[in-house]
Amino acid sequence: MRKTVSLVLAICGTLLLLLLFATGRLIYTHVYSQDFSDIAETGPQSTITLTENDVEVPQTDDNQKTAIIQLLSEQTYTAYPHFIKPSQNKLTANRLTVTFQNGNSIGVNTDGYVFVNGKLRAIKSGDGRNLYHDLFVLFYPTAKE
Repeated sequence: MRKTVSLVLAICGTLLLLLLFATGRLIYTHVYSQDFSDIAETGPQSTITLTENDVEVPQTDDNQKTAIIQLLSEQTYTAYPHFIKPSQNKLTANRLTVTFQNGNSIGVNTDGYVFVNGKLRAIKSGDGRNLYHDLFVLFYPTAKE
């Protein structure tokens, strides 16, 4: 009888800890978010660096820079909501990265995964694949012709 009670209490305690962990994670992913101003700081960006897989992409003009900043500023960046991260080959796919003058960066890869300062994040607006496509068109303005 004592062994059964001890086993039930141990299982209940373990389940309670798991439930607390899951609840804490859900609260964290729904509360934690970064606005664009948190990442790039406020004020006009005099310089940004565009890279594709750590290779710098030349900027064509100020309109390109303004359009990229506008696109990225429309997003709210949240904690990655899933317990299990995607496989490494999806995380190392072709990645476009914008680095701001304060050293912070926002990157998006072809699979739609968003990275803020190299850490996996999500965006509130939904699918990161659309963000990658829009960013690609802004990186390479002649690609849509």
